[in-house]
Amino acid sequence: MKLYMGVKRPEIAVPHLTRYDLRPLLCPLQGMTIQPGTDGCITGKSISSQSMFSIANKNFARGWYMVEVLIESDQSYLDTAFVLQHKEGRKSQRLRLPVRNGRVSKRLIWFARGGEELLFSPAQCECDFTIRQLTLVRVSLLFARNRMRSRLTSRQLRVPSRMTNRWACYDATFSPRRVRASYGDWVKTIEPTLWPDSFKTSADLCFSLLMPVSVTDTLNDIRNTIDSVLDQSYQNWKLFILPAKKISDNDLVKFREFVDSNNKIRLIDKALSGAEILKKIIDADTYRLMCPPRAVLSSKALSCLQYVVRKNSHAKIIYADEDFLNEAGRRCRPNFKPAWNPDLLFSRNYIGEFVLFAPGILDEYGPIESAGEVAWDYTLFLRVLRKLENPQREIIHIPRILFHRYKTIDGEQYIQSSRRILKKYFDEIGCSDVEVESKKNRETLHVRWPVQQEEPLVSLLIPTRDMLSMLRQCIDSILEKTTYRNYEILVLDNQSVESETLEYLAKLKTLSNVRVIKYDAPFNYSAINNFGVQHARGEIIGLVNNDTEVASPDWLMEMVGHAIRSEIGCVGAKLHYGDGRIQHAGVVIGLGGLAGHAHKFYHHHAVGYRNRLICTQNFSAVTAACLLVRKSIFEAVGGLDEKHFAVAFNDVDFCLKVKAAGYRNLWTPWAEMYHHESISRGIDNTPEKRARFDREAMCLKTRWSTCAGMDPYYSPFLTHTREDFSLGLNERTKAPLWR
Repeated sequence: MKLYMGVKRPEIAVPHLTRYDLRPLLCPLQGMTIQPGTDGCITGKSISSQSMFSIANKNFARGWYMVEVLIESDQSYLDTAFVLQHKEGRKSQRLRLPVRNGRVSKRLIWFARGGEELLFSPAQCECDFTIRQLTLVRVSLLFARNRMRSRLTSRQLRVPSRMTNRWACYDATFSPRRVRASYGDWVKTIEPTLWPDSFKTSADLCFSLLMPVSVTDTLNDIRNTIDSVLDQSYQNWKLFILPAKKISDNDLVKFREFVDSNNKIRLIDKALSGAEILKKIIDADTYRLMCPPRAVLSSKALSCLQYVVRKNSHAKIIYADEDFLNEAGRRCRPNFKPAWNPDLLFSRNYIGEFVLFAPGILDEYGPIESAGEVAWDYTLFLRVLRKLENPQREIIHIPRILFHRYKTIDGEQYIQSSRRILKKYFDEIGCSDVEVESKKNRETLHVRWPVQQEEPLVSLLIPTRDMLSMLRQCIDSILEKTTYRNYEILVLDNQSVESETLEYLAKLKTLSNVRVIKYDAPFNYSAINNFGVQHARGEIIGLVNNDTEVASPDWLMEMVGHAIRSEIGCVGAKLHYGDGRIQHAGVVIGLGGLAGHAHKFYHHHAVGYRNRLICTQNFSAVTAACLLVRKSIFEAVGGLDEKHFAVAFNDVDFCLKVKAAGYRNLWTPWAEMYHHESISRGIDNTPEKRARFDREAMCLKTRWSTCAGMDPYYSPFLTHTREDFSLGLNERTKAPLWR
């Protein structure tokens, strides 16, 4: 096959599967110190983010190679990279390869012309490392084609037929944020399959569309929204234009053209109050859809809404997904929302303006009574929320794109308005001691839940076996940095034997708030922690790994504030790898058919999908590497399952038991820790460990149906094969119409 159009290159006779051990050829260039190794291994220390080796061979023949890398490090994951420096001044090419500590990682490399200089970067952060394997294997063109097809197919990505395009798509899958599926492809191929064959309609259900118009809304904005209403297949509706009091009489005259063109459109006198409009003008038995002139309705919007209403007569509030229209009128930036997520709502109004309210629910309020507030939709929703008896059942989410937004509100103004509104809401429901803060340049709110003056005692359980450096780092960071004072540390010693560790544990016993308790049995994470809870004196239990390290001093104060809330079960923290990347930001059920960490490997300062990396919110589960829960809840659900989940997935199973008991699990980005993942326990790299992992994985699937991939706090249209909140393509086509 020709890889360059019109250029025929002679084949170079290098046998398939020829292997090159690159370790003897490594020459340190920058950013590291190297120590003599044994058995050909290279041991060193990366002292910058620019560490680099050159490889003393510039005669690699043109063609395809597979590189195999095995590195042991004090970091759980490393971002390694190969750099191809081309001749004739061409731009160098950086080929990334994420490597997990102690595991072999592979990827293809293409020497397009032959003779390129190859460089190797073992890490992008400060760390210790030992290169145990660095091998380049010559492979055939057919092997390379099939390998690329396999990787792209497993990620539900398009497989280009042209070789250069396939190579580009393959290489993109190794980037930190991975390759993205096309939303345009999703709209064309997936969305049409999501609708019922036909919506059974009945004209007796009438919608009252309420269109609040502000001084910033243009005549063209109003016309676009009204045109989309006129194009609806479901036609039993009435539209009420509700002008703000500041709108001029000249503009009101222009609005008349819409009223004159259709008798179902009515312009309301701006002098009337919202309550008068709702009680005297709008029919009491109609569903009210807030429809400001900032978006157009999809053609199936009203048909879908009436169908869902008929199937859910108990529903009081219904909201749906939306996307944006760019300047060319093309759909982009989908906003796939979670189902009812109250703590996310307190962080930002993720539901939006386009909300359907059941008859009677708005009777006491005007749609724009708070005309002075930019976030009028937020105050309206919070007012209605107070009237609901069972929000979990009465608030329905439709995971379908029903609105195409073409206009947004200034984010900074909206979040400041939201802060005032939310604080007023808490004051009115008797929670005046709740603080609401806004962060500069962050379109999110930080709600601080109070801890009573007499702080509850927290028992922090830390299982350990030797690994003194990790244990000392963990405990010292807690003792030296934590601002919350009423806690005890229970070090659960699981058969430590090293003299230095035993000496350190003996010193810990002299501290007033530290106890060392021996657990003399084989390692079983669930059993160790259940044992620790029996000895805990606190009313709040904290599960803390010995490979964690405090990053934010008020981490425990933040988590306790949530843990003592009556409706909250497990509380999780934001965990980082040693280089700052995200390790844990909540657990999504169904990723990989089991469960996975949300936003894994995102940059330290990233805001995530729809700002969710900087929002306190509800998740189905959180990791036990740093988890708080009330002792009464822990005991009520039977603690961790030490029989079926000795090592893996015990935290997921526990959180799902807590959720099934009627509590909401919560993750907060305002409690931060470093997590040097599984350094103390090691990885599942033996047949026995893999068999145990497989048994635990199967038990999780069987008990909680994780393969269904229906986590309410995650959209069925986001990927279930990765942990980055990217768009899923061909992964979930049977998503529920409501949830």
